[in-house]
Amino acid sequence: MLLCAATGTVTELAAQNTATQRLVSSYSGKEPLRSGVFGVLAVRGADTLAQYNRMQKMVPASNVKLITTGLALTRLGEDRRFSTTLSYRGSIAVDGTLDGDLYIVGGGDPTIGAGTPCADSLGRTFAVWKALIDSAGIKAVNGRVVGDPRFFSRPYHGMSWQVDDLGWNYGAGPSGLSVFQNAQTFTVEPAGVGAPPVITPLYPDTPWMVYTNSAVTGEARSANTLFYQDTDFGPYGEFFGSFPADRKSYILPCSNAFGAYTCAYLFHNYLTGNGVAVSGGYADISPSGNIRGDLRSGAEGPAAASPDSLVKIGSAVSPVLRSIVKDTNYISDNFYAETLFNMLPLALYGKADRQLADRAEREMLSSMGLRTGNACVLVDGSGLSRKNYVSPEYFVRFLRKMYSGRVRGAYIESLPSPGTKSTLRNRMGKASLEVKNRVKMKSGSMNGVVCFSGYILPAKGSQTQEPVVFSILTNDIGGASSASSVYAIIDEIILSLAQEP
Repeated sequence: MLLCAATGTVTELAAQNTATQRLVSSYSGKEPLRSGVFGVLAVRGADTLAQYNRMQKMVPASNVKLITTGLALTRLGEDRRFSTTLSYRGSIAVDGTLDGDLYIVGGGDPTIGAGTPCADSLGRTFAVWKALIDSAGIKAVNGRVVGDPRFFSRPYHGMSWQVDDLGWNYGAGPSGLSVFQNAQTFTVEPAGVGAPPVITPLYPDTPWMVYTNSAVTGEARSANTLFYQDTDFGPYGEFFGSFPADRKSYILPCSNAFGAYTCAYLFHNYLTGNGVAVSGGYADISPSGNIRGDLRSGAEGPAAASPDSLVKIGSAVSPVLRSIVKDTNYISDNFYAETLFNMLPLALYGKADRQLADRAEREMLSSMGLRTGNACVLVDGSGLSRKNYVSPEYFVRFLRKMYSGRVRGAYIESLPSPGTKSTLRNRMGKASLEVKNRVKMKSGSMNGVVCFSGYILPAKGSQTQEPVVFSILTNDIGGASSASSVYAIIDEIILSLAQEP
């Protein structure tokens, strides 16, 4: 039996001889799980429905988002919004000319131009910003539009992320001011074998970037190994790898190292296209704190004004946090998750700072009675790092805490069900709709890793009102065919858990 203290910690486990336990025991001794690492814990109330290697710490991939989003909802509040403030340095003349720079002071809102379900369109967002400028009587800017990303400290991405992840859109780190989730898209078309594929910037327009195409067009039916690398040290990007000659053109989503600069550029263009002349162009603020107008030259201008010295025009706000969290978990959005990770120190220390995020997370978990100890090591908010290690038991303990907490409704609503428009779209195809609707869980996957953790809510008319709380983690599963088999096995285990009497 499972004995659970008032804090929700697991103190003793002895699995019953359930159908699911027999299923888990059977699969654990067969390939592909036998040669990998496999851990399971599933409980309902005081009953342990299945367990195997429950204390084994494993790389959980995006299951980390369960902890990040749960802590954000709990400590920041489900109705929290993040502000972007329009401010200026200088003075406004009688004719409405701002003699000075217009600042877009980021407050960490990750949804600006993001294109996820909760986010407004960029045009609508810019219209709100322009309305603030209009209300201040500004009709022209004799200065620059300056993107201010200083709300977050650098580095923006996880220091333990793999180099080959950093160039993709899912490896773009959040800055205090961002746009389009600090991503950029390209179209890719094959050329003659041995020639560089045709790669064209698509959106957003970034005329300051210098691209080197070191990729080649490979033989027909060869592997697509195309990848991209960029850096915030300068406006340079390079494409590597091979693109098959018989591959149709497609859109390649990559990272953009200059999110605040891009935001300033796009808003500058919006203003000039809507009757507000801007004489000084656009700029951002460099890591050294200076105005940076020309990325290609590498030259930096004068020191940027401190946020406290700026004259505030007004602020626009993000969607509520529960909507951001829902998008985070439904589509497993790394950018949103890393933003929330950076935001956690706000609750404890009054400022958003990636360097404090690890400490804040540990303190928050400890305050819930969930000391990390030897059961949980977390270094980012999205799960992209392979230095994250969490045991099935720790996930179950955390999920039980969230289920008994004050934000349970928003948290469970943020978790998708199999078959929905989410990362679970193709999961549990053999289950009935009634069963699928009762399963609320988060997926996690990367090369060699397949994980699912979450809840199975009670069926209508069930004698128990307790959910099944489960975590199923697998590591070191090699090859696409093995991963496919693991997905099928986990689907079967979850379905069995849903059918336990």
